Amino acid sequence: MNPHEHTLFRRIQRLGIVLLLTLFGSAAALAEPAPEPQSSGVAMIGNVAFVDHLLNLPADFAVMREKHIPMMIFFHASYCGYCNQVDDRFLIPMRKDPEFQNRLLIRRVKIDSDATYIGLDGKPHDYPFLANQLGVRGVPYILFLAPDGSRITSIQGTAFDYYGYYLSKDINLATDCAKKLGQPQCDGRKDGAGL
Repeated sequence: MNPHEHTLFRRIQRLGIVLLLTLFGSAAALAEPAPEPQSSGVAMIGNVAFVDHLLNLPADFAVMREKHIPMMIFFHASYCGYCNQVDDRFLIPMRKDPEFQNRLLIRRVKIDSDATYIGLDGKPHDYPFLANQLGVRGVPYILFLAPDGSRITSIQGTAFDYYGYYLSKDINLATDCAKKLGQPQCDGRKDGAGL
């Protein structure tokens, strides 16, 4: 069970207990149980996880603006074997490498999942909405956004043998652009819109 399913299960479980207690008239037992301590070992940047599923754009962008760091969004799908290779060979090692922590936020978007996120408009949206908004037409697709929401660069359909090179080059470009917005090489609008 993934963390989101576990959280949903716990909420449903609590709701069931509250309904039972209400039926039996025990108002004193309606107090919310204390949350379980989280010891996931996830590296944090500010108050958001360094690597996570895309869940809350306003919180992520607040940290990006405060820390002057970009966001790397990895669009993938359950049916995409190439996505799994990119994830295993590049993204999972990045998650454990201190060199990348505090340089960028890495967000994952599984375009064929039922997951939702909070958009910059404060409303919940599904992942296909975000993919359409950003012009993602295939996976794997990696997109870099600046702290102001502008598109810096993206990687799609790169030959696997050269993927590490392009990923490293684009991370360096994105981290530089996040610190000094407005540089000509940071304008990725030719490849599509940002947020």
